[in-house]
Formats: sequence, C-alpha cells, structure tokens
Amino acid sequence: MKRQEKVDLVLKYQVEFAKRPNVFVAEYRGMTVEQITDLRVKLRKADGGMKVMKNTFLRRAVGGTDKAGLAAISKGPNAVILANDDFVDLVKVLTATDKEIEAFKIKGGVVFGKAVTPAEIRQIADLPPRNVLLARMVGSLASPLRGFLTVCQGNARKLVYALEAIRKAKEQAAA
Repeated sequence: MKRQEKVDLVLKYQVEFAKRPNVFVAEYRGMTVEQITDLRVKLRKADGGMKVMKNTFLRRAVGGTDKAGLAAISKGPNAVILANDDFVDLVKVLTATDKEIEAFKIKGGVVFGKAVTPAEIRQIADLPPRNVLLARMVGSLASPLRGFLTVCQGNARKLVYALEAIRKAKEQAAA
C-alpha cells in the first residue's frame, strides 16, 4: 500500500469515527468466516458496523479525539465496532456473541467520549430497551401528579358525601 493510500484510509476512518459517537473494540482471532459474517449481519440490524483495521491506522485515526482511549486497548488483531446514539441493542449483540463464541472477546470501548471496560459494557447490555426506560421515567414523573389528583379527588368526594348526607337529612325532616 502506498503512503497516500494509507493517509486516505486513516482520513476515511477519522470521518467514520466522527460520525459514530460510540466505538467498541473486540478480539476476533479464531472465529470462522461464517461466525464473522453472522456477527456483521447482526450488527447491521442493530444499526452498527464492524471493521477490521490495522492497529496503527486505528491509533492515528483516534489520536487527539475523544476516542483516544481506544489506542490503549488496541493490541493484537482487533475488530472495531461502530455504533450510533442508540447502541443498547448493538451491545446486547456483542455480549451475546462474547458468551457464545469463545474466540470473540470484548476489550473495551468509548461511549460518548468516556472509556468503558468490558464489565461496564456488560452492564449496559443488561439495561432494558429504550422504550421501557422511557416508560419508567414517565411513570416516575407522573406518580406525584397522580398522588396530588387522588388527594384532590378525595376532598371533592368527601364534600359530595357531606352534601348528600345533608340532602337526606332534610328529606327525612320534611317527611
């Protein structure tokens, strides 16, 4: 490969890293072609992508960016997994692959500029889906309002019961 081709390739990687806020690194040594192909398909379905790149290209592409922490974990043959903002499904695919295929090992990554360890990546995978988290948040926000409305309804209900009791008492007195 000529020097200019290498420079162009590093620039291409820099653009891809700039587009994707979340990047993960995993070792894939020992995986079969079928396993890698299957993993790539699953990652594409989860709105991500996987690239195999030389470590020197990776170090140059992330140097001076918020993803510079990847350089420390890029030893040996690595697969770089690129993810968008909503990356929980992608992380679930990675952790499932890590459990199923012994040759695939998650090394770490960068999530919104913060370096994460494999243990933290597994914790992210244990999170419920985004819509469930949003529903829980809305429920938590609505709970105090629901309590306030219940209290207000209780006072109005007591007023109606008191007025009904007065009406019945007047009916009995008139009869």
